[in-house]
Amino acid sequence: MKKVKNILFLLLTAMAVSMALLACDGGGGGGNQDGQTTVINGRISNVIAMKESDDKSIKFADVIEMLSLIKEAKAQGSITVTAIIDGVTVDTTVTDPDGSFTLSFLLDSAENVTLTFDINGTIVSISITVQEGSILDIVITIDLNAPPGDEVEIVELEGPIRCETGTLEITKNPGEDLIIDGGGEDCIRTAGNCNLIIDPEDIILTNCENCVDARGTSDVMLGTFDGDIFCDASEDGIKTVGDATVFLDVNGDVSVSAGEHGAKADGNSVISFAADVCIFDTGEDTFDTNGNATINTDGCGEIIEGPLPTPGPDM
Repeated sequence: MKKVKNILFLLLTAMAVSMALLACDGGGGGGNQDGQTTVINGRISNVIAMKESDDKSIKFADVIEMLSLIKEAKAQGSITVTAIIDGVTVDTTVTDPDGSFTLSFLLDSAENVTLTFDINGTIVSISITVQEGSILDIVITIDLNAPPGDEVEIVELEGPIRCETGTLEITKNPGEDLIIDGGGEDCIRTAGNCNLIIDPEDIILTNCENCVDARGTSDVMLGTFDGDIFCDASEDGIKTVGDATVFLDVNGDVSVSAGEHGAKADGNSVISFAADVCIFDTGEDTFDTNGNATINTDGCGEIIEGPLPTPGPDM
């Protein structure tokens, strides 16, 4: 496994993190009362500004302290965050002392949303595509020294991925990895007719109950055409039921560490692996199929059963 790199999500196409079909009676003014409430939970982890005297950076806490001394600031000690769609403001708020904020608005389809950040009159922004009815949890850094248009970076996609309907696609910039910490829950869970496509460099699913739990007619495609996939699960690595399909297509290695099965397929579901090497370290049988389900490892150049290497600085 390659060295884990910083995650920079400048491209989040379609919905991200938690897919939740919420009630439609809340949120900001999206203008379409028939839409679904969509929520963006964000946290600004760092703001970097340039000191004129010694060319050093000022971090978030210092900027907040500085802003709190400026009486003209709209909200002392805070940064104003605004969500804009097609030039119309759909919600606005200010950060709390930890840099956290929440925006909510109505959407009836996937939309390109511009987030603007007003730091004492200096306004920077980033655009992301958000699926209707989704909950997006992001961590942001702001570098006021960066070239115009690159000042804001989404550096982390927090929490597990949930998808029930529609298409969720997460693509990469060169050299970027996707790390999902399930916090003891499923790292990726799909249901219904969700179509999930993920293509960063390395995909690292850690602290999962199941790395992937696909249900219904959902279709999950994890592709790393210049990297590896690492899965760490307390139960099953890849789990499918119903008519769901999961395909891991890797131009590298797939490594699965699971407390139970490496892959478990029930019903009519299908799990397929394509990789140079498929490595499984499991507490029970590596594979378990029931009903008409299929687990296809023909795409594995080699299958190894045994302890896995742990992702780290030298990998």
